[in-house]
Amino acid sequence: MSRLLRLLGSWSFYISLILVSGYSPQAAAEVTRSPIPAQVSQIDGYPFPARLAGLARGQKTDYGTPGLGFSVRYEIPGEGWADIYIYDLGHDLTSANARQNSIEQRESALSDIQAHVSKGTYQEAKLITKADANPYAKAHLEITQKGTTRSSFIFITVAKGNYVKIRYTTSAPNANRVVEKFASEYARFLK
Repeated sequence: MSRLLRLLGSWSFYISLILVSGYSPQAAAEVTRSPIPAQVSQIDGYPFPARLAGLARGQKTDYGTPGLGFSVRYEIPGEGWADIYIYDLGHDLTSANARQNSIEQRESALSDIQAHVSKGTYQEAKLITKADANPYAKAHLEITQKGTTRSSFIFITVAKGNYVKIRYTTSAPNANRVVEKFASEYARFLK
């Protein structure tokens, strides 16, 4: 009987290790999506105008875990969308090197995208360019998902003690121009 209990105990320990290793705080985060009232132009001290470079502001998503912050979506239905993320990952970004932090976050975002390719969420993700131009560390990719290839852009900076990341995805033929306009307009609001 004691041998059986030891065997069961080791199996329950093994199973708990498997379950714990599959646990991720992001998966456990309670994501809350909500509309933004028309009169709201700032959220937690960050500007979110009703329209930005021709895209209409949509809903806010709270990620429910300290450090993950929130995002606000802008979109033109059928053409493209941009999510602006405000987060700090639990880091004190007020005294750190903003440029270096932006570059590191861009590299982390690129790694996350490659992880989505490995998981099968994306069929392919090709890096087209990346640059470190003021005020953003940025990257341009072509991402294929469900048989459709779109341009996807990442812009990351540090402002007001948080990372500000723009992820803009579009099928517009003049993607570079449209996306650069969106990012530069938002950068003006951040000043």
